[in-house]
Amino acid sequence: MIFLSFKTYKEATGERAVYFCQIVKKVISEFNIRIIPILQPTDIYRVKKEVGIEVWAQHADPIDPGRHFGWLSPYSLKEVGASGVVINHAERPLDEETIKKIITKAKIYQLKTLVLCQTVDLAKKVEQWEPDYIGYEKEELIAGSLSMVDVEEDNIKKLANSLKKPLIIGAAISTKEHVRKTLLFGGKGVILASAFVLAKNPEEKLKELALGFKNY
Repeated sequence: MIFLSFKTYKEATGERAVYFCQIVKKVISEFNIRIIPILQPTDIYRVKKEVGIEVWAQHADPIDPGRHFGWLSPYSLKEVGASGVVINHAERPLDEETIKKIITKAKIYQLKTLVLCQTVDLAKKVEQWEPDYIGYEKEELIAGSLSMVDVEEDNIKKLANSLKKPLIIGAAISTKEHVRKTLLFGGKGVILASAFVLAKNPEEKLKELALGFKNY
């Protein structure tokens, strides 16, 4: 599976978010693999209505609906069409107690969860809280020239062997070879952003990444 983070790139906001998700829908149909756009909350409802594919949110707060001005409730995300939420991205870091609380609230409102972890120890601890997926990526490698699969092979293998939850690998994932290595090391999928959103030809880049699953 491929998680595609749109972050807050202007290239993937509003009308462009719809355009990118139409590409995703096309590639899903062609390659028969699961590809999940992770959208800004402002784009979720429109994409879900116009494109009709699975989409996730980039963050949620551990709250119920009510008097929480400026917060983002799991309930509201579910209502506008999100199927899941990513928790603890390096650009939106959280303390452990908050991570645990968000997982709990997400379950209440039937949202799936992917928790991103920068360390092996955190990944093992997070698994005890029963997220649906656990991600492993180092902040310093995000959008860089060295991929996680190039420098963290041993830790990826250790996590894949020790975790019961599916392992998702991120940070500088940009080629089908990165996808292939992720699978060979025991991961179940990848998460990426700029390699797709900022690609000269996003459709061809996504097809290339999808081929990593075929070659595997």
